[in-house]
Amino acid sequence: MNEGDEMVEGEMVDLDEHMSEVEDTPDGGAVIRLEDEQDFANKLDHFANIVDEVDPELLSEAVNDLLDKIDRDKEAREKRDKQYEEGLRRTGLGDDAPGGAQFSGANKVVHPMLIEACVDFSARFMKEIFPSGGPVKAKVLGEHDEEKLEKAERKSEFMNWQTTEQMQEFRGELEQLSTQLPLGGGQYMKMMWNARNRRPVSEFIPIDDIYLPFAATNFYTAERKTHVQYVTKMEFDRRVKSGMYRDVEIGNPADIEFSKASIANDKIEGRKELSYNEDGLRTIFEIYTCIDFGDGVEPYILSVDKSSGLALSLYRNWEPDDDMRRELDWIVEFPFVPWRGAYPIGLTHMIGGLSGAATGALRALLDSAHIQNVPTLLKLKGGPGGQTINVQPTEVVEMEGGALVDDVRKIAMPLPFNGPSPVLFQLLGFLVDAGKGIVQTTFEKLADQNPNQPVGTTMALIEQGMVVFSSIHSRLHGSMARCLKILHRINSAYLTQEDVQAQVAGLKIEPSDFDGPMDVIPVSDPSIFSDTQRFAQTQAIVQRAAMLPQLYDIRKVEEMFLRNLKVPAAEVLLPKPGDEDKDPVSENIEATMGQPIFVLPKQDHLQHIMTHMAFLKSNLFGANPAIIKTYLFPMSMHLRDHLLNYYMVEAHQAVMNAKKQGVIQDDPTQKTQIIMQVQQFIEQQLAGFGEELAQITEQAQQFAPPAGPPMPPDSSLQVAQLNAQVQQAALQQRSQSDQAKMQQQAQLNQQKLQLGQAKLQQDAQLKQADIQAKQQEAALEIQKEQMREQAEDRRTMQELAVRQAMNSADNQTALQLAEQEMLSNERFSVSTGTGVNPNP
Repeated sequence: MNEGDEMVEGEMVDLDEHMSEVEDTPDGGAVIRLEDEQDFANKLDHFANIVDEVDPELLSEAVNDLLDKIDRDKEAREKRDKQYEEGLRRTGLGDDAPGGAQFSGANKVVHPMLIEACVDFSARFMKEIFPSGGPVKAKVLGEHDEEKLEKAERKSEFMNWQTTEQMQEFRGELEQLSTQLPLGGGQYMKMMWNARNRRPVSEFIPIDDIYLPFAATNFYTAERKTHVQYVTKMEFDRRVKSGMYRDVEIGNPADIEFSKASIANDKIEGRKELSYNEDGLRTIFEIYTCIDFGDGVEPYILSVDKSSGLALSLYRNWEPDDDMRRELDWIVEFPFVPWRGAYPIGLTHMIGGLSGAATGALRALLDSAHIQNVPTLLKLKGGPGGQTINVQPTEVVEMEGGALVDDVRKIAMPLPFNGPSPVLFQLLGFLVDAGKGIVQTTFEKLADQNPNQPVGTTMALIEQGMVVFSSIHSRLHGSMARCLKILHRINSAYLTQEDVQAQVAGLKIEPSDFDGPMDVIPVSDPSIFSDTQRFAQTQAIVQRAAMLPQLYDIRKVEEMFLRNLKVPAAEVLLPKPGDEDKDPVSENIEATMGQPIFVLPKQDHLQHIMTHMAFLKSNLFGANPAIIKTYLFPMSMHLRDHLLNYYMVEAHQAVMNAKKQGVIQDDPTQKTQIIMQVQQFIEQQLAGFGEELAQITEQAQQFAPPAGPPMPPDSSLQVAQLNAQVQQAALQQRSQSDQAKMQQQAQLNQQKLQLGQAKLQQDAQLKQADIQAKQQEAALEIQKEQMREQAEDRRTMQELAVRQAMNSADNQTALQLAEQEMLSNERFSVSTGTGVNPNP
């Protein structure tokens, strides 16, 4: 075609007719949709709003039936809503906590038991579930190979960017969920795709906005799940414009009926509902259920306006290629403590009564102190009309007395109010301890322990103290995994290459990466809920690595230690040797400066050998006396490693190529022939290099470092000699007659026999060494068992001695107590056997 004055030629592309779809256009052209684009279009069509496509009569029947059931679901959970409201009020944040006296000036203070537990839980939850780097880490399924690892790392990096940068609301919604979770017993997180912003979004759903059937025993298996949404007029119009809802006349919204928990929360936030609904709020029921529209019972998502009773949207809720029509999850439950029904329980249910009792006791103590310090008097009337006096502090007021009364104290008497009760104060302490015992930890006690105590003791204390939090955390870890699974599915269904190029900068991610299984998991550890526990485990690993260094990767242990300290390992540790592919010039410089150099299998070994040899033979560089002292010895080993890696890579590659081309099968003889051909090719290509390497290695011995690990055996001379023998045998094979070939074959057979005998002798030696090692191991096991039995005997004897001493002390104490009781005629509330109880 022409573009200005230039001719622009198109590109010819061969397309498989089975891999694309061609659609003719009115101007005679054609639109070609490739398979990936067609799959994406099919998914969009499958998950489109089909409310106008189903039978209106069936749709109306379904809507009326569901609205009746929703009313019953709401009535069934009224008690639950009341409990949540009471929990919010008992926090005292709304200044309307129940309980206490009602006289003027009565104290309204609230014990912070519940709010303290909520804040503490939220802090622990967010620290573990949502760290600063993101909540996702890679998990490779099946065999670990480089391709799977790279793919999992790409996905985890991208999803961490999504949850921390792209989904700006995700952390805030998760923090709201975490603070409300202990009070409500359970909260919900909704993950969905926002077509207007072209990105995933998340929404926190309080438990009072989720209706479940009375007969439901589990959230995920409930026959219907109703999300009560309060949508403003502006948001409703946006949803209609984007196609999420159909454009239908629904009239003005009816009065909004907020839940009791929502009203209690408004008091905490200091909000007050206006009489006029200026934002145009309306109630919309988003119902996740199964409906039969003529093709059988299938899962759908149906949105219904409460005021008009009209259906706004209807979406299929199963994957397009799923023949079983399994329901997809979009809402995730975060349970605190599961119970028998579908709704979990929280601190309001478990310690709500204790919190109310603690608040009542605290108010009674403060009220008694207040009354005792406020002057309240009884005054005797004097004179014909009596007298009423209100004296302010620092004020002097005259007072009339009766006849013959000369002392004011004779006509006014303070009321004898009791002060704060010590018994009530002790009761308050008991209530607080009982309430904290539900979610108690032993971290406060660790500060009083011996800092040099064994790690096992510290671990036992932590495990015992964190047993409640750990179980809750394990459930929340599973819920977070469900959220990531939904996010993974959203990326698989909606993420396109255009979105990646437009929104992601510097991240190597492809939409096709999300087509496979979900190989990412939450970054939190379900068995660990604190840094103290993590540090104790790391300390135990460090100690074991110091005791048995041959069984541990010391670098990985150090990286784990630094990771738990929140210190990047790359900032303090030396680079891991052999990870970086360096060019031969850089290797020459590093070897000259005494730095370690390594060989990687993927390097161009031939180019490296040629570059190193040229540098080595140069009088200005490698042969220079100022350079050769530090350069020759490490380079001789480096050249040897290049030669061996070159041989290994070429041999393996030749065998693989021969298999792919069908030249050979899995026959060892054929493989050996291919390897021998590769070896002959390398010998011809590097003719004379073996002798040069042998000379270089011999010369380098004088520059070997005086100390350090033993040098590996030098096999370069043997390799050169073997190469020479193979070359001579090849020449003889081409020139000799059949009789010479037979003689050569006999010699080869004799060599094989000798090698076989040598191998048998070596196997016998190895078996003998193995038997000796097993005997030594058995002897060590017997010795360990004897030592263990001796230690157990000593422990048993010590335990018996301690018990005998305690028994004697208890008997003596009991005798003294009996004597005291006989003398005083009183019975003491003490016990023996476990020490005297200071607080009976």
